[in-house]
Amino acid sequence: MRKKVFCVALALLMCLMVTMPAFADSKPEAPPVRALINASFGLKHISGSTYKMWAVISNPEEVSVYAVLTLYDASYNPVESIYKTSSNPTIYLSKNVNLSSGTYHLRLSYTAEGATYSYERTYNI
Repeated sequence: MRKKVFCVALALLMCLMVTMPAFADSKPEAPPVRALINASFGLKHISGSTYKMWAVISNPEEVSVYAVLTLYDASYNPVESIYKTSSNPTIYLSKNVNLSSGTYHLRLSYTAEGATYSYERTYNI
């Protein structure tokens, strides 16, 4: 009789050892929250050789955003750059630059909630 009780107790113990780790972390992991952010940017002619590089970032969830707007020449040498860190619902970046004729690349990069996004446009002046 003792052997049967011992075997049953041992079998129950083994079953508990197998099933208990599954119950240890009963809360499922929540998927990472991705911020809902929209951005627009461009290069606008003001007058003569003056142009405005600009970006508007819509941040309705008001997460912290680090944004960089950089203008490059045709060889990707930086001409001008502006940056801003903000959690405002709308983030504005703009700067006037004097440009001669040629090809330019305007790149907007921003980081929010641990993810980085980058967009680029090419302009011929």
